[in-house]
Amino acid sequence: MKPSVKKGVIITSVCAVAIGAIVGVKIYMDSTNTIEVNSVASLNTGYWDSPSTSTGFVSNSDTQSIFYDASKTITQIFVSEGQQVSKGDPLLSYDLTTLQSSVDSKQLEVEKTQNAITLAEHELKKLLNTIPVPEPTPMPEPTEAPDPKPVPLPSIPEKDENGFSPYILSLSQAEKNIDSYKIYYASTNSDDFSENTAPEKGPMDEPSLWQEERISKEYGKACWYWIAYTYTDGSTNAYDVKDAVEYINNSQPIPAEEINLAGTKKNPYVFKLCEESENADNGIVYGKLFLDNGDQNQYFRFDVYAKNDEDEWEVDSSWLVRSDKFASTQSMNEGDMYSVISHTKEEQRYEEIEQEIEQEPEIDPNGYTQVELAKAIRDKKYQLKTLDLDLRKAQLSLNESKEMLSDGVVRAKRNGVVRKVGDVSNPPQDGSAFLEVAGGQGTYIQGTVSELMLDQLKTGDTISGYSWTSGNTITATIDNIDTVPASGNNYYNGSGNPNVSYYGFEAYVEDSASLQLGEYLELTLNSDAADTTNSIWLSKAYVRQDGNKYYVFKDDHGKLKKQYVTIGKIVWGDTIEIKDGLSDTDYIAFAYSKNAKEGIKTKNSSQEAL
Repeated sequence: MKPSVKKGVIITSVCAVAIGAIVGVKIYMDSTNTIEVNSVASLNTGYWDSPSTSTGFVSNSDTQSIFYDASKTITQIFVSEGQQVSKGDPLLSYDLTTLQSSVDSKQLEVEKTQNAITLAEHELKKLLNTIPVPEPTPMPEPTEAPDPKPVPLPSIPEKDENGFSPYILSLSQAEKNIDSYKIYYASTNSDDFSENTAPEKGPMDEPSLWQEERISKEYGKACWYWIAYTYTDGSTNAYDVKDAVEYINNSQPIPAEEINLAGTKKNPYVFKLCEESENADNGIVYGKLFLDNGDQNQYFRFDVYAKNDEDEWEVDSSWLVRSDKFASTQSMNEGDMYSVISHTKEEQRYEEIEQEIEQEPEIDPNGYTQVELAKAIRDKKYQLKTLDLDLRKAQLSLNESKEMLSDGVVRAKRNGVVRKVGDVSNPPQDGSAFLEVAGGQGTYIQGTVSELMLDQLKTGDTISGYSWTSGNTITATIDNIDTVPASGNNYYNGSGNPNVSYYGFEAYVEDSASLQLGEYLELTLNSDAADTTNSIWLSKAYVRQDGNKYYVFKDDHGKLKKQYVTIGKIVWGDTIEIKDGLSDTDYIAFAYSKNAKEGIKTKNSSQEAL
């Protein structure tokens, strides 16, 4: 082969090997790289403020209600139940000193809520401009730790001078009880007219006289039985002639009364503990007692003693347990400890094992992951809506108190009849009104409508309302709509867009018995406008633009796939409405990650957490 040809072959071979190596590395990297995906349901920030919903309040109620306020002292009541009153008539008066104090307190509450709203708005804007931090890098699998060893059980304790045990570990700690018994029978000569005498010696001393089979009663013969007991501590009772019992006929039941052996419900094993013991395991029953006796139908009773007012010991509490059922209905270790007093369980204690822990990588403690940021934005929007409602209520209460500062008198707002007057010495405690005046003029509510809905609402239309106070629903008819926008932004009652204007309206409620003046309502404007409340709302960090199209990176059977979606509104400059192409059950990745490309393997963040 010529040198030049040989050289060309070598160069070609080297290039082929190099290209093969590069391709191999790329295939390997693609197979090892992964990207975390999160459920759309967890990333969906929601759309708290729909243009078809608003808030309103009762501006002219059919019923004037005055509620008892402990911070204001009532000095006089001018009316009685059933009395006819006219608009402007005095109903009751307050002490001006306490009234001024109440106004000052309500003014502080308004200012406090306004400051909270300002702070929450600042925090929301900060969240909307926050870039999420990467998910923490998974720590390497820890080395398998040795199985922990249970702390050794304590020894069986000695009873104190009162017979109390600090804790229970063994059946041997139970009070003396009947473990078993045997009946012996004997007969002596008798003329049936004189007093008979039992045998002087028992079956252990004179076995020829006694037998275990019942002796039939006959004329001229006195028949006796005596019961030999074996107790739980192994001891037995000695024969005493006074314990022998004569039976006078063959039908007489023997023994005369039923003998309940230890461990039955009528005669359980009894354990005595002291509530005032200084032992660390005071009042504790160890699981060992139940496990050692778990195959037997035995009852245990634990009596806890304490001293009474006369400085005498008495049972303060008892716990009756059937051993086999108690042991079989739960997971139990010998070292598990059960409190006799509270019946609560403390798990088995284990010896501490020192294990070297690898240092976790440093993560910005103030940063938010993608899922955490979405949740924080959603929670902050909801907090702002709640604060806005609190501010409205506080301002209404403040204005009502200020109106009375001149003379402290509350006056009738319309003609009507006094329906209720409370007792100052015993005011209502259930939240009901202290004084009520029922009129007959109907009820009006005031609300606002977004300019996005203005062309779809007209006088005579009906709207629905929900009372946050009573939980009742109402239907109202639009009476008039303002032609100029309301002052102030008020964007928490609309689409969430601070550039949208709002117009006030007034609606009439015919059936208004359940409404109170100043009561706040959730209003729904009955229109055919598209409902956006069921859409998916995602941070722009999860959506990319391709020309005039938008797409996300979606998990598809363990690999990343580009999924085109149909979008709607963009609000807050950060949140995009996804109208089609994605569901709450899908999983998507952070769209601007370096690994965000089709074909990359995915890992589920929720499964990783498990």
